[in-house]
Amino acid sequence: MGDGNGRVAGPRCIALVGPFASGKTTLLEAILARTGAVTRQGTIAEKNTLGDASPEARAH
Repeated sequence: MGDGNGRVAGPRCIALVGPFASGKTTLLEAILARTGAVTRQGTIAEKNTLGDASPEARAH
């Protein structure tokens, strides 16, 4: 499970539920950056977010 330093090994899942344009992707990007899962927080304006993987999601 953990490595003794408060980190959990293995895959992790997160579900963010909310209405359109409520900040779900921005929140996910902030969580990933804050926890060190990514080195740079993606932004919707730059279209480099991890949460919106499908072309349909990125089009909005």
